Amino acid sequence: MIHSTVVSIPEIPIHNDTSSPHQPINHRPVSRHSLSTGTLSFRHIRYTISDSFVDNVRTLLGGSSFQSETRKQILDDVSGIFTSGLNAIMGPTGCGKSSLIDVLAGRKDRKGLSGEIFLDGLPITSSFKYMAGYVVQDDIICGTLTIRENIMFAANTRLGARISFEERKKRVTQVIEQLGLTLRENTRIGTELSRGVSGGERKRTCIGMELVLKPKVLFLDEPTTGLDASTAQSVIELLSKLSKHGHTIVLSIHQPRYSIFNSFDRVVLMCKGKIVYNDSPKNVLPHFLQVVHKRQEHENPADVTLDILIDANRNDKIFYKLVQLYHRTPICQRIPFQINEQIRAAVIASSSSDEKNVFQRSFQKELYYLSKRSLTNAIRNPSLFLSQIAVAIFVGLLIGLVFFNMTNTIDPGVPNRLGAIFMIVSSQILATVTAIEPLVKERALFIHEIVSGYYRIPTFFLTKLTCDMLPLRIIPSVVFSVIVYFLIGLQRSAIQFFIFLLTVFMCSVFGSAICFFYSAFLPIFAVALIVVVLVFVVMMVFSGFIVDLSSLYSWIGWIKWLSAFRYASNMLTINEFRNMTFCIANMTSICPLTGTEVLARNAIKYETYWDRWQNIFALALMSVFFFALAFIELIRMKKTK
Repeated sequence: MIHSTVVSIPEIPIHNDTSSPHQPINHRPVSRHSLSTGTLSFRHIRYTISDSFVDNVRTLLGGSSFQSETRKQILDDVSGIFTSGLNAIMGPTGCGKSSLIDVLAGRKDRKGLSGEIFLDGLPITSSFKYMAGYVVQDDIICGTLTIRENIMFAANTRLGARISFEERKKRVTQVIEQLGLTLRENTRIGTELSRGVSGGERKRTCIGMELVLKPKVLFLDEPTTGLDASTAQSVIELLSKLSKHGHTIVLSIHQPRYSIFNSFDRVVLMCKGKIVYNDSPKNVLPHFLQVVHKRQEHENPADVTLDILIDANRNDKIFYKLVQLYHRTPICQRIPFQINEQIRAAVIASSSSDEKNVFQRSFQKELYYLSKRSLTNAIRNPSLFLSQIAVAIFVGLLIGLVFFNMTNTIDPGVPNRLGAIFMIVSSQILATVTAIEPLVKERALFIHEIVSGYYRIPTFFLTKLTCDMLPLRIIPSVVFSVIVYFLIGLQRSAIQFFIFLLTVFMCSVFGSAICFFYSAFLPIFAVALIVVVLVFVVMMVFSGFIVDLSSLYSWIGWIKWLSAFRYASNMLTINEFRNMTFCIANMTSICPLTGTEVLARNAIKYETYWDRWQNIFALALMSVFFFALAFIELIRMKKTK
């Protein structure tokens, strides 16, 4: 149970109910019959996070690692009610407004979180994400799709199977018209390489992807950030218009202009994780000026209010005065009674019968729509695929020309073949680092969509494998193999060429698995790249080409069993050398060296069928292992958001 630090000051009680302020968030079933008005209420919300920096310093100074971890209070006993209209949460940086939005939307880790959240008097459940829309601050959206395609994707993946495809299309058209995007509906959003819609149109598209749900509550995290004054005004006017049609809209905003501030129906002001005002924006200055005197002539009330909150954030005396002043207001004192009344009314009106989840979708439908988007994205943004093909052609020609038409001689035939095999394996595994950046960039999109209920993790994972990673590995591997195999002059046998192609492909798959895992584990591209390259370098050292593995000490020599470079090189070496003989230069009739002797000198086992294919099996097993780790990391990412 989490307890917050409370400063002892006289305060007027704000509730008369007997519920515990530390009661965990309740999750009773919600009947969809009662979800009609979109009233969001919450009480005794407390949220703390681990102060890892303090814990690390304490450990370095000799503190016990078994001491209780330090927790930082983000939200401190927050209660309130949001009804239909435009509700804004304001406050200085670090006051907890974005955290409150995330908690109410169900986007925070449950660790350190307590309190209760209700929708129309009934506790929210996991299906709340299908009843509420959430527009993130950074406009996370697929840039290669058009406005209509993005909204249609949201409709197809988030609406339940009971809603027909025709009804989804109708909803999408209505939303586009409602947002004033009809003339631009077939325009692509735009990427780093190609321009698309404007910032305001991009924001409205993100809003449309939530409105297609017909949500009970629409959350927006600082929707005006990054927009110019005119565009910000138009976005707020749109939200105000939507609120007039019965939508409950809750947004966080930092410092709005006067016209925007005045358009809010309700303003909730926060400071140090507590609510210090909850009423109409027209009453905020008269309220605050009861305890804080600031010049307000010809000044934006929002600016004056923010200045007062900044002062309160620095001055505990002002902060406690504002908290006590808010606790005396009739609105604050009525909140617990209003919530209890909503709960009683909801219990009476709710249905007691179990209902089938109207938001349920089949795995096949999710896979179809997500795969369709992935393929569309690959076709419209072919730069990654074309760059992979270009690299395969260039490296294939480079290695092929350097080792062109190798002879079956002891010198230089044997060392050249071993060198070529090492270069082939190294180039194919190292080339997979190009997969890191796209995966890191897609991380934010994945988190947003998985938390919002677009699809399930297995759907995303399978789509990445079948529609993204494998095509980007199969085709370049074939192109590379065809070029390098015949230019070098390796053994002309269909079976041996197939084994060569399979090994090259498995090198790419293994490299992709490593990149997938570290891209999911490390959110920063530069860090992920360094770690992946470091892992590859260690494996390369223990491949058996750079150093004689039999000469290594046992305490470090075991690393060879973890080297994918070693397994791939062994397979290609066996495939090429097993049935060969090597002659003395300029004396083709004298061939004293056999390929099996070369294998024996390099401590490569080849006698049995298992000796040969264990290398492919090891590559496959290591690939599956890292793909499994990547899948687990995707699950962890979802749980921590």
